[in-house]
Amino acid sequence: MMRMRKTALVLAAAISPCGSALGTPSAAPEKTGYWWYEDPKEEEPRQGPAIPDDAALAQLPPSDIQALIDAQLEHALVAQTPEAVADYYRLIDLSRRRSRGFAALSNVVLLENPELNARSAYPITNAARDELTRRRERERTERLQRARSEFALIMFSSERCAFCISQWNVMQYFAEQTGWIIKRVDVDLEPSKAARFNVQGTPMTVMIRRNSTQWFPVAVGSDSYPVLADNAYRAIRLMKGEINERQFFNGEGDDGGFFDPMAGGE
Repeated sequence: MMRMRKTALVLAAAISPCGSALGTPSAAPEKTGYWWYEDPKEEEPRQGPAIPDDAALAQLPPSDIQALIDAQLEHALVAQTPEAVADYYRLIDLSRRRSRGFAALSNVVLLENPELNARSAYPITNAARDELTRRRERERTERLQRARSEFALIMFSSERCAFCISQWNVMQYFAEQTGWIIKRVDVDLEPSKAARFNVQGTPMTVMIRRNSTQWFPVAVGSDSYPVLADNAYRAIRLMKGEINERQFFNGEGDDGGFFDPMAGGE
């Protein structure tokens, strides 16, 4: 009986939480709960981006400067300190000064190199722009009048079209100003003609070259007289091979000039 008690005590000691299977004591468990806690660690102050000195900033490309400005702004909004805000505005000031310097250099370069200056082709004063507009309108009208025996306009319409009446009034004014022949075609009565000119809706106006198969759309939907006249003028130049599609905005005075996309050997 005594031997059995000793055996039980040995086994109890072996599996006791206060000891290991080999009888050596284990580390005491950490005390947790209301009365046992660690003081929270103080958060380190948020650091802003490293701002280089003025000499290094002067060598940074604009993309790097902007990234630095954005990072400093985020830091200043969180830190809410005078120093952080001041650093942000110092970066803004640097960017402003560089921009002003570039603008000054640009003005000098454009004055010294008039071929790079748009003012030589398009003036900035109202009086000069008005005169340029009148010259271009006169050039356009004279060209359209000279082409009245070679080209004509066809407007496709339909009974259900809400804007065809007003567009036909524009067409009639165009004919009065230029002497062109104009024609109106109902797509419901002549669907084959509509299909030939790829008419997808009404009103639609196409310019045809008489005694040929050439044609070009000059108005899709309702357009004003100036737009219709401009497109017809440009279409004449395109169909006669004076310009290509990239030069569609060219007036005769623009060929080879500042606004000609094909100037310079392109």
